[in-house]
Amino acid sequence: MNDWEEKVRVRAYHIWEQQGRTGNPFDHWHEAEEQLRAEEAAGTFQDRPEATVENATPVEAVEAEEAATPGSADNKHSSGS
Repeated sequence: MNDWEEKVRVRAYHIWEQQGRTGNPFDHWHEAEEQLRAEEAAGTFQDRPEATVENATPVEAVEAEEAATPGSADNKHSSGS
């Protein structure tokens, strides 16, 4: 998997989490691609270190992304399991 696919995968996973772990994976993937392309075009895309994404589980990658994203704590779902 190349870097772009990995970034899209992590973003799609994040979208899936935000939508209550429901929905169509293809829709999540498409939305993730659109978001990342828009961020790149606007110059707001922040590439994460490889260690954050490449060597992490999907959950760890999303948690790292949330921790690095300003205001993400406001949108975080409780994990009251």
